[in-house]
Amino acid sequence: MKKFLIIAAVILIVLIIVDRTVLKDKGIIQQAKIEKYEEIENIGELPVGLKEGELAPEIELVDINGDSFKLSDYKGKAVLLNFWASWCGPCEAEMPYMEKLHKKYQEDDIEIIAVNMTRSEKVNDAPEKFVEKHDLTFTIPMDQEGVASKDYEIMAYPTSYFIDSDGVIRNKVLGALNEEYMEKELLRLP
Repeated sequence: MKKFLIIAAVILIVLIIVDRTVLKDKGIIQQAKIEKYEEIENIGELPVGLKEGELAPEIELVDINGDSFKLSDYKGKAVLLNFWASWCGPCEAEMPYMEKLHKKYQEDDIEIIAVNMTRSEKVNDAPEKFVEKHDLTFTIPMDQEGVASKDYEIMAYPTSYFIDSDGVIRNKVLGALNEEYMEKELLRLP
């Protein structure tokens, strides 16, 4: 009888674990609450710079569609600012995640902006072909003169900045990101 109870208990525990995992994957069970970054007071007194807690430098470029782009136009929104090149394998790997998050949050105050390091491209139309191939619909400014890459001291591709709705840099990441990390960081931004 004791053996039967132990086996039944083990089977019950396994079933509960499997059930919880399946339900979580289907989104039925909410994931742990994401802790937001703390609000910053006296935003106007912050210096412009590239460190966490500093105001993001302005970027003024032309996007892939020929429209003018200013980073400051996105104030009031949480921003993932990504720097990439079409020949960069890790950049290509993270693009589907950015597109998925863009579609998921485009009605919210969350923006995905991927600055193409056009000056580093090996072929003139490579960014356009890349965007078409991956069916990207988020904002893609073109850094044709290398000004933004210089201002943001880009040394590795991809490089991502998470900027809050006040224009404050909250996180900087060198290298490719997975979808879960991108989403978690975007949702942490005030």
